[in-house]
Amino acid sequence: MAPAPLRGPIEDDGHETREVTVVPRAQRFEIRVPVKYRPSGATAWRDGRTENISRSGVLFRTDQPISPKTRIEFLIALPEEVGGRADAVICLGRVVRTEPPKLDDPRPAVAATIAGYRTPNSLNHTDPQTTDPRRI
Repeated sequence: MAPAPLRGPIEDDGHETREVTVVPRAQRFEIRVPVKYRPSGATAWRDGRTENISRSGVLFRTDQPISPKTRIEFLIALPEEVGGRADAVICLGRVVRTEPPKLDDPRPAVAATIAGYRTPNSLNHTDPQTTDPRRI
């Protein structure tokens, strides 16, 4: 269960007080697994590796980052520890930011939302159109 949003007054520029709502970030899980991604509508998949995953987004490292606001499709192979069995998840999302490389990893990071997803078990494998992530 997600924590309730925080509400309260905040002073704006030291002069005005207004009400704001602060919604806590979703819990992030440090899961490092391969990810395949592509801008929506592209045919070629690119490779990356996740750093963390939450119910609302994913952070992954890649040699080929893409610009914020770009809609993307991505495929993540989740380990058995996440859902009780190993399974792939096909997701749609949008890039919200990029991060510079870290000292221990020369690849930049891409943070993306998860707007929708399906597992291959929920797809009709006899119809090739239903395995297309754009149909989520």
